[in-house]
Amino acid sequence: MPALPLNQHELAEAAQLKQLFIEWQHARRSQGLPASQEAAANQMEFGQSALNQYLNGKIPLNIDVAIKFSKMLGVPISAFSAALASQADDYAAAKDAMAMAQSRGNDFRLVGRRITIDTEQDDSIPIKKVSLTLRAGVMGFEASQEDHTDTTINLPRRFIEKNDLVPQCLLAISVKGDSMWPLMIEGDVVVINIADTKPINNELYAVNFDGEAVVKQLVREGREWYLSSMNPDPAYHRRACRGGECIIVGRVVRQEARTLMNRV
Repeated sequence: MPALPLNQHELAEAAQLKQLFIEWQHARRSQGLPASQEAAANQMEFGQSALNQYLNGKIPLNIDVAIKFSKMLGVPISAFSAALASQADDYAAAKDAMAMAQSRGNDFRLVGRRITIDTEQDDSIPIKKVSLTLRAGVMGFEASQEDHTDTTINLPRRFIEKNDLVPQCLLAISVKGDSMWPLMIEGDVVVINIADTKPINNELYAVNFDGEAVVKQLVREGREWYLSSMNPDPAYHRRACRGGECIIVGRVVRQEARTLMNRV
């Protein structure tokens, strides 16, 4: 499925970034240093095709990519995207949450690999419900808060403890489309663990695939990984998952109960 066209604001950001990139190339060449798109892509550790698409406004920028451009170009994120610069604090907070998976949190502590929740806490833990705006916010995606009437879901404390999960690393998202039917349908809510991005055969993940957010099953054949749908319709064929065009956002750890009224 092709990525959605960028809006005018995103196109303006891409144009500004491209100008800064051209200036970076000129400076590098004057110093006799590698300045090609290939060299830049290698430095930022994603594919040249993805780099070209970011610069030419084919796929939208995200926090993770913006930070890489900022470091390579030697400019602040605000030099090409005020919107992403304002989200940098949220990104840093999420990074800190991941680090807390091996340290101590505000309302939980780790004993070995097991999380023990404070027994004085409620029996449920609120998890932020977000929209993944790279079509699937930190580590290759952006997360924006859902509407203010429904910004969190509650997970059982025992579920979090039993599965060694860190609440700050969990996000709830709504499933879009019917590629995962009958397991998931449009509007179903799944919880993803953004601290768990190591691919495991046949497990479900939220993935930023070529700038679009998808929930898919990861399947391995030989040395290759593929994104697989549950829907048997031939339109939902497998796609190879490799390079910077396929970034695992997090593993699906829970699917919330469905409301069946008006669905059959």
